[in-house]
Amino acid sequence: MTGIGYRPEIDGLRALAVIPVILFHVGSDWIPGGYIGVDVFFVISGFLITSIIKKELDCGTFSFRDFWARRVRRILPAMVLMTAITLAMTYAFVFRPDQQAIGEQALASLLSVANMYLWQNTGDYWGWNAEASPFLHAWSLSVEEQFYLFFPIAMWLMSRFRSRWLHASILSAVAVSLALFLWGSQTYPTATFYLLPTRIWELGTGCLLALTFNAKHETDTGGDGRASLGVLGVFMLICSFVFFPKLGSGMTVAVTGTALVIAFGQSGPSNRLLSSGVFVHLGKLSYSLYLWHWPVLVLAEPLGYSWPGFTDKLITIVATYVLAFITFHLVEKPTRKKKGIVPLILLGTLVVGLAAFRMAWFPRGYDISQFSEARWVPYCSHPEWTKPKGPIWSNVVIENPGYSPDAMSRGGIRIGNKSVVPEVIVLGDSHGAMWSDAIATISREYDIPTAFFAQCGQEYFINALERNKSSIYKDIIRWKPKLIIVGNAWRRNRDSDAMGLLEFAGAYGSKVLLIEDPPWLPCTDRNAMQWLASQGVFPEDNVKQFLSIRDENSDEGGRRRVRLLAENYNHVQFVATHDLFVSPSGILVLDGKSVTYIDDNHLSSFGAHLAVPRLRKMMLEMLETPY
Repeated sequence: MTGIGYRPEIDGLRALAVIPVILFHVGSDWIPGGYIGVDVFFVISGFLITSIIKKELDCGTFSFRDFWARRVRRILPAMVLMTAITLAMTYAFVFRPDQQAIGEQALASLLSVANMYLWQNTGDYWGWNAEASPFLHAWSLSVEEQFYLFFPIAMWLMSRFRSRWLHASILSAVAVSLALFLWGSQTYPTATFYLLPTRIWELGTGCLLALTFNAKHETDTGGDGRASLGVLGVFMLICSFVFFPKLGSGMTVAVTGTALVIAFGQSGPSNRLLSSGVFVHLGKLSYSLYLWHWPVLVLAEPLGYSWPGFTDKLITIVATYVLAFITFHLVEKPTRKKKGIVPLILLGTLVVGLAAFRMAWFPRGYDISQFSEARWVPYCSHPEWTKPKGPIWSNVVIENPGYSPDAMSRGGIRIGNKSVVPEVIVLGDSHGAMWSDAIATISREYDIPTAFFAQCGQEYFINALERNKSSIYKDIIRWKPKLIIVGNAWRRNRDSDAMGLLEFAGAYGSKVLLIEDPPWLPCTDRNAMQWLASQGVFPEDNVKQFLSIRDENSDEGGRRRVRLLAENYNHVQFVATHDLFVSPSGILVLDGKSVTYIDDNHLSSFGAHLAVPRLRKMMLEMLETPY
């Protein structure tokens, strides 16, 4: 450290921050707030950086060039190495259509805007899109790097022109940022999580500590009372990791605990713990441990390892430690104080940045020219289904008959005689939309007036208390349709989610037909043709091809749910579709050149039409039979 004496307990505090982060990310249920370890790093960074700048300003030796050069030597060498190896592993092993986004994320990380990129492009930190990014963890590094860019300028200006206001200004910034954080965590949680303005209060807490103790050893000088505050700080940190799984109050507990350790942890039990050999060792490696742990976890999957198993978790943790140890001794330490190395570091950053640019702007895919185009005909009012973008829609033709952005509030998308009330209503999420073209084929064949209300991400299993707030439910009351058909991703819902709808339909004399979900492919949210090509599965004329199922019981919960609902209500029946796509050989994915899926869980129009004979039989029987 420049300008302050070495404090081993701060290295120990770094260890106490990084260990929960790693354990949280490998899936340790007993530490649900482990991600809060990042907040500990923010407080430490604010304290150390402010201590250094204040000391140099007081001595008249502060230089922006020297400060930022130290930051370059401290941060970039290990980050550039991690980025280069992650990009190489991505190029070699990751599903090709996914590589474009990873290239963009790598470039954003090198440009210190990963937090902004993730906020705009991947969304929720706990969502699948974010978790699939090997650069997800770079968001916190970008927050710190943005702080390193702007804070020295602000502190220098204040020291030159309004030095008496420095303390009050930072205190005000902390108060405003904390207020924004507490408000935003409830209203705009994603932006609040990622962005600097709602993290300033954590960095600023460290700044206030440094200014309060004047960046000297004026923190704890002994005494049981003050040492006990250090112990309290450690206890608060542990509690925040174990008992606060959600964004919000756990972070304030962790920040307060960190401040207590920094201020009062230079003696007593907390000092002995955090200054112990293991904690100091891991603390020195903490930056490299943090850099490597997430890419190792994400890239373990395409290499054949999975997170749930204990052995796989242990392997990824050991791999993270080994990479961190090597990086610290061969990269971090040699470059940290080598002043003439900055141009070389920047050159390396440029080279790796160009590689990331190449991956992002010149994407690769698999040859799917042998496949017939897949059709997706959702009869859906959601704008996403007019011109969807992204690699998942490669070689998929979108047709959305009757699309209208306000169809949901204007009687749905209608087919048949529109001068009479619909006899059939189709409800559901995107899995309801998935069956719409097959249902429309039957409705046209038998001249059945039908209204489609299925919409991507929309769940119509709302509580009966909400029925009068829904225009769709008002349409049901007015029309009293003979049949309501519901398609849904049943494995994602609870029985109680559907009960309000089923009881509501029965009260107005409507029968309900539940459509069982087909099996899901083990390719997550990816284009089915691209994924099949990546597995070496290509079309053959007049040949049905099946793909072995990874988990034969993964769909059982949704199938059981549909059957139980049908058994519990006299006016409800279900149509089985799962067995149409399953054989002892696996899941039906190709029939000649026609693919049955467009992604992991949505059937193509061709795939959905395989269920037409069963749907036709059930629809006609239920329409002709009195309630």
